[in-house]
Amino acid sequence: MRSSTLAGSDITEPPPAFEVGDTVVHPHHGAGVVVSRRRRRLVGGPRNYLEIELEHHSMRIMVPCDCATRLGLRAVMDGERLRCIVEALEEEIALAVSESWSARQKRLRAMLKSGDLLELAAVLGELATRATKSALPATERALYQRSRQVLASELQYVLEVDEARAEEYIDEHVARNRSPS
Repeated sequence: MRSSTLAGSDITEPPPAFEVGDTVVHPHHGAGVVVSRRRRRLVGGPRNYLEIELEHHSMRIMVPCDCATRLGLRAVMDGERLRCIVEALEEEIALAVSESWSARQKRLRAMLKSGDLLELAAVLGELATRATKSALPATERALYQRSRQVLASELQYVLEVDEARAEEYIDEHVARNRSPS
């Protein structure tokens, strides 16, 4: 481990996990490519940042290197993880009838905030199942679209397809084992 002095105190910074050219996933923004590593002086002193280009958003974000893992930044999934995600998307889900709308919203948002791919797939599957039973409320439709977009951004890199095909791939797997009642 290397040590660097930031704002007059010693902070141990782990070795860089991601390099320029790596494809990474931010749990909130989706997948992108690390285009640079920069040292910038912002509030609190100088820090090293990863600059990530998010093609699907047509924007770039800066993530501090020293907290990238804590923020949930990770490498894109591999083929084995993709198989697990497809299984989760296709899984039949029994809906909890007694759960209130507000409790469901809180639970689904917490699942997404975790940054875990299986949780993301579970949210998509549950909302797709709910949509077959009745129209989703606006907040759940937005949650579904946002989740779908994050997963599609990653699938673009894993499957080497464009955004439209990645979204079709999700829709194909979500539609399996779900039929309108």
